[in-house]
Amino acid sequence: MNKKLYQTVIEYINKEIKSGNLTNGDVIPSESQLSKLLDVSVGTIRKAVDKLENNNILYRQHGKGTFVSDYGFDNRLLNKLTKKVQKKFPRILLPESSDERVLQAAINISRKKIAQIVLLGDEAKISQQIARLNQGLDSELKYLDTKDIQLKNIYAEILYRKRKHKGMSLDEAKKLLEDDTVFAMLALENDDADGVVTGAITPSQTVLSNALRIIGVADSSKLVSSFFLMIFDAKHQSYGSEMIFSDCAMNVDPDSDELAEIAKSAYKSAKSYLDIEPKIAMLSFSTNKNTKHTQVEKVSVATSTLRKKLPEADIIGNIQLDAALDSIVLKTKSPEANFTPPANVLIFPNLDAANIGYKLVQRFSGAKAIGPILQGMAKPVNDLSRGCSVDEIFNTVVITANQCK
Repeated sequence: MNKKLYQTVIEYINKEIKSGNLTNGDVIPSESQLSKLLDVSVGTIRKAVDKLENNNILYRQHGKGTFVSDYGFDNRLLNKLTKKVQKKFPRILLPESSDERVLQAAINISRKKIAQIVLLGDEAKISQQIARLNQGLDSELKYLDTKDIQLKNIYAEILYRKRKHKGMSLDEAKKLLEDDTVFAMLALENDDADGVVTGAITPSQTVLSNALRIIGVADSSKLVSSFFLMIFDAKHQSYGSEMIFSDCAMNVDPDSDELAEIAKSAYKSAKSYLDIEPKIAMLSFSTNKNTKHTQVEKVSVATSTLRKKLPEADIIGNIQLDAALDSIVLKTKSPEANFTPPANVLIFPNLDAANIGYKLVQRFSGAKAIGPILQGMAKPVNDLSRGCSVDEIFNTVVITANQCK
């Protein structure tokens, strides 16, 4: 009987989300309100909400309520990635422990046992904030103390060895450790964490410059690029439930070799840890070089280079967006093409097109844009928006945890 009752509550909340009465980020009615509305006990409501939270449909924020998750009730990919990473349980360092959003995300991640969260700062002070947000429940969080002299000496030596050829002294390295971002990157470099997620209160330039300076580019990559994982709700899945857009944040005007490298990294990201079977479209304003222009030629050369790098991959280019997504349009514009739309990895010719493109899709379709996720780094580092929500931090940690080896 109890099982049937809590399932009824789950069905009611899912129905409210499907109908649009509750949308991404909305707070749901309180437990007491739902109890009166559905004529069931508060305990039954709590059990239903627990189930929905475990399935990434809802999330709780202490003192504020329970909210509809940004990625909605039917996103199987993020649910799959969440379950997949629980087996790995990597250590993800969140340096910005002074921010309540970061702490709430840390609690939510720890509660679901997605990753071992490591926080930067004074354990006693942070623990008091955690206890207040987590209603006294154990969170099993770890801490790195930025005032630990032994640790600071180890990190300073690492930084000094990396930068002495640039004229950095050991004393200068020690002084730089006062910056939490520098400290976090050195913790990652020293294998005291498996990945870093930061940027909630730190400018992107600070995050990226320190990541490149300390962590560097992976041996298998020629440059660092980025992608957004675009998640579509049930009403906007004409071309699939998720796509990768790249490069939306890093490389302003890549040449043909760089564009091919961006596409190769996106292919690897899709296949290796996102569990997406990649179908790559090298986007252009012209299909099959019908227009003579240096930008068209750039994409054409990049496509040829990519095919040599990834002979097994499903690739089309040069291709306009509509032809990459729609079989009828593709047959009209390029009848000889050996490609079956829709593409799910869209490679844009430059940062203008990519950045505008993902924001148009996000605004007009209500898609969730997770990112930018960095690819090509020697170790996983990801940068948050300073306007990020708790849910966005959670999502980014899930992706970062999946990037960990």
